[in-house]
Amino acid sequence: MGRPERAVPGPGTARAALAEFLRKGRSRKGLTYAELAQRASAYSAATLRRAASGRSVPGRQVARAYAIACGLDADETDRLWLEARRAERSEQPGTQHRSVPKPRMMRDLADLGAGLADVHERGGAPSRREMERRARAARTPLSSSAAQRILTRQQIPSSREQLVAFLHACDVPEKDHAEWLQAWARVRRHHAADLNASRTLLDRQEAEAAGSPSGRVTAEQAAQMLSLAGYTPAERYRGYNVPWTVRCQLCTAVKRIRLSEQADGRAKQCAQCRTEAERTVQVVWAALFDQQRWKEHGMPADEAEIFRRCWVAGVERQQSRLRVTVAAPSELFVTTGLADLSAWESLIADAIREELDNVSEVIYVTYTDRLN
Repeated sequence: MGRPERAVPGPGTARAALAEFLRKGRSRKGLTYAELAQRASAYSAATLRRAASGRSVPGRQVARAYAIACGLDADETDRLWLEARRAERSEQPGTQHRSVPKPRMMRDLADLGAGLADVHERGGAPSRREMERRARAARTPLSSSAAQRILTRQQIPSSREQLVAFLHACDVPEKDHAEWLQAWARVRRHHAADLNASRTLLDRQEAEAAGSPSGRVTAEQAAQMLSLAGYTPAERYRGYNVPWTVRCQLCTAVKRIRLSEQADGRAKQCAQCRTEAERTVQVVWAALFDQQRWKEHGMPADEAEIFRRCWVAGVERQQSRLRVTVAAPSELFVTTGLADLSAWESLIADAIREELDNVSEVIYVTYTDRLN
């Protein structure tokens, strides 16, 4: 039987269950990996050993070849492989978990995208090249780049023919194609209706911003709105909801915005300005309370000790206005009886103005009630 195998890592996991299932099949047959490779002629002994190591999930075709060579049930192998594959993907950072509805229940792009990703996994998670080959064999061409865009949710199939090609590439039985085609058509109808509703709302918002019978924001109006938001144009204005390259008036950083998002408050503040402001406020706070510069400003020692237990929880900057959120232990102001905070608010504001350029308006300092 060769040298003993290492114990399967992560006992109780789906990946370990697949590895143990494969190992038991080989053990019952009394096969070495060299003998197993002779039976599964498409794969080497090293590949088959890795498939049963439990350190990663093998390709479905490798797991199937291993199982067939050992006389294991192919359906059970597929079931264990799919569970292991899904568990492995769920462990990846940034993975979004979404339940997958049946095709007849799909209503939006997210439903369809999740469903197509699911059939890809059920089809053995073939590579893009393998999908292209399978689709060509079924005489329904599908490029690897189109498969990539569909699987990464950048698009849904652009036509009925492309959807059928994708289903062939994922080994979906032809008897199931009709319900997928119905789901695809339904999702497209709903998406078109949503787009029309969004355009209507956007047109109404632009008309309000324009304040004119035309209902369209002019280039001059757009430049004025942009200036009020703290930016200058870096390219010509092309439309209310068209991405626009602009430059921050404070730090000169270049970014892309939509005027529609800026107008209704959905646009994010300049990241470079926010980072600079956060760093400066943290430095000022540390200097005042950790390095005891409060002594230079005449703050009583007992008050300084109270505020040393607080911390800067957030900083927002919009042009020359800075909003600092300071968090404190929930019991702090109840137990100390400190009520008048105006003096130290002014102290913080003055110290920040000394360090941060272009902050001329009042700096608002607020408090949140949080536990350490």
